[in-house]
Amino acid sequence: PVIHYTPGKRWDSLYTWDSGMIGLGMLEYSPERAEYIMDLYLSEEENQDFAFLFHGSMVPTQFFLWYELLQRATGEKKKELAGYYPMFYRYYRFFAGKAEGSTTARYASGLLTPYDYFYNASGMDDYPAQAELHRRKEGRHIAPVCTSVFLVRIAQMMKAIATYCGREEETAEYEADIRRVSEALLTHSWDEESGYFGYVRHDDAGNAAGILRTKTGENYNRGIDGVTPLIAGIGSGRQTARMLGHLRSKEELWSPVGLSTVDMSASYFYDNGYWNGSVWFPYQFLLFKAMLDLGEADMAYAIAAKALDAWKKETEFSYHTFEMIQIRSERGGWYHQFGGLSAPVCSFYAAYYKPGTVTAGFDTWIRDREASADGKKMRICYQRNRACSGVLLVVTGESRCHEVFLNGEAASYREYGNNTLAISLTQPEGEILIR
Repeated sequence: PVIHYTPGKRWDSLYTWDSGMIGLGMLEYSPERAEYIMDLYLSEEENQDFAFLFHGSMVPTQFFLWYELLQRATGEKKKELAGYYPMFYRYYRFFAGKAEGSTTARYASGLLTPYDYFYNASGMDDYPAQAELHRRKEGRHIAPVCTSVFLVRIAQMMKAIATYCGREEETAEYEADIRRVSEALLTHSWDEESGYFGYVRHDDAGNAAGILRTKTGENYNRGIDGVTPLIAGIGSGRQTARMLGHLRSKEELWSPVGLSTVDMSASYFYDNGYWNGSVWFPYQFLLFKAMLDLGEADMAYAIAAKALDAWKKETEFSYHTFEMIQIRSERGGWYHQFGGLSAPVCSFYAAYYKPGTVTAGFDTWIRDREASADGKKMRICYQRNRACSGVLLVVTGESRCHEVFLNGEAASYREYGNNTLAISLTQPEGEILIR
């Protein structure tokens, strides 16, 4: 028997990806419980039974939770949390298809697939592309986009943490995986016509054989999965601009209640479904973090604010914590008391309204941070893991007069929410002083 937080009150299963999201929400209230949730899904090196505790969709949310815990920790606690590295390395190698009989990397194309383990790659149960590949009984031959994207993203995280832990000898492995899988996506998955990355079909030898399309030739992945490369910084400047264009378009992904899971102009969009045309918060959270990495402060705020507004409207009316928001009715849908995938609203709220909160993108590593007892002074040391300029969010509280310095010089910033500073990280590393 274990003490466990289930996605909703009625399910006792150990849903892996739901639990990572629950941990991220719990982090805003109890870092200790968030760490417990994460620890439950990991396996010690001497455990010969499993690489990590897995049920449901193979979305590695525990890595995102661990990274956030490390970002917020200082001193001895940061070192203590870094002690999980061997467990996550084991988890990583299984996800990458390199350990303990894992088959995720069985294609010659270099793309990853989780369909040997579960029908669902992304957590999006009836997402059109996924539903179609099962209708065609082609699960053995098709690779989704998100699994390869997640491998690249967690490899980037592991590289940063390995450097912090003094395990530089393993960074070459992560760099090789990042390069190989990113190139596979760019070579086989990008669809120039639609401006989305697509699910990739394979022949019996594991070679890429084209993008999964409808009978009329339309990319079946016009939706959130098709823009997930933004989460890992995959894509040229032009490709990134096209994906951002989909997010911003009111005719495509930007609905009245948030980012639609499926492009609203796609032939297979359904405005009253489950994952085939509704708004879910987990991928909005991941894309919100990606916007911080890209320096898109306004878009990051728009995603968070829209989610909070839609959530507030529904909970004030019904007092329920639904799984998602339906676009047509703008109401909550499916199970009415579901924490598993609704937890990101806690992260959105904290990022803009909880004094003292510091929020970074995935490509910013916070080395150290400290604040004065009265909260009027703060010091943050960071390092960027990517060449482009990112954004750091800092909620200062009630003060309306700020001085912000980056490496001793006045820093550029904008204000949002409850005196939240969006500070431009124009230097690859440095010290931010706020007073």
